[in-house]
Amino acid sequence: MKTIAIFYQGRKNDTEQIAAQLVPVLEQQGYQATSIDIRDEGEACGTTSIMGCDLVIVLGGDGTIINAARLCACGEVPILGVNFGRVGFLTELEPDDLLSHLPYYLERDKSVWLDKRAMLQATLEQDGQRETFLALNDIVIARGTWPRVVQMHIWIDDDYYNTTYADGIVVSTATGSTAYNMAIGGPLLHPQVQSSVLTPIAPHLAFDRSLILQPEATIKIQIFTGSQAGVFSADGQMNREIKDGATVTICKSQYVTQFLRRRPPTYFYKIITEKLKNDSVDAVESHHHYHVT
Repeated sequence: MKTIAIFYQGRKNDTEQIAAQLVPVLEQQGYQATSIDIRDEGEACGTTSIMGCDLVIVLGGDGTIINAARLCACGEVPILGVNFGRVGFLTELEPDDLLSHLPYYLERDKSVWLDKRAMLQATLEQDGQRETFLALNDIVIARGTWPRVVQMHIWIDDDYYNTTYADGIVVSTATGSTAYNMAIGGPLLHPQVQSSVLTPIAPHLAFDRSLILQPEATIKIQIFTGSQAGVFSADGQMNREIKDGATVTICKSQYVTQFLRRRPPTYFYKIITEKLKNDSVDAVESHHHYHVT
């Protein structure tokens, strides 16, 4: 018997209700199903509630799916994302299509393929302590609350690369290239690309540009924040205060996120165009709104 977990975002009442309705539907079809509020699962990889599952259905937006990705990666559990968010870069189905399209994914119809996404492993070292993080989107190292640039020494594969003066730096996967990396002018990568991207945030010098790295590269960054503390963030969800002199080492993780897809890989280009168009419209509308008020 196949075991299916349904993650829902407890802050959104509609997802909890749909998860509850989905359990008996799956059980009637011979599956063992359980619904789980993702807020109860924590941040770490490999939670006991989903180990051994054949599939995780995630009801939520991209943020919920990014959280689920870290939980599922260690157990190599594939994800089917149902969009209850805004953009839905990572989701596969819209809520109205869930019941009619679900059989394709449950039965692994020949039209279904496995979309494997590279992830990052980051190790934060400070005060003699070491903490390791897993991320699907990005690792961000940035200044604290004071509007002062921080100094970052960067090594790639143990070779000194440069010293960057900026508000911070983003190391993103191809998946994360459409998130913070894009917002600060970094390049967009197709999701199947295995490389990571190093992009400074508001760099002090014009020649500090994005750098696309070969997949197996290891990046080491030492941050100097002066008298203020800096910020470390993995996927925007696991955040730590970092002190002057802290080091962060980032490499491609041994784990991948697996999504079940029927949409072709070229669908990425369509959703990118729609997002950029929507962002432009939102910006124009908010600009007009600002002047009207």
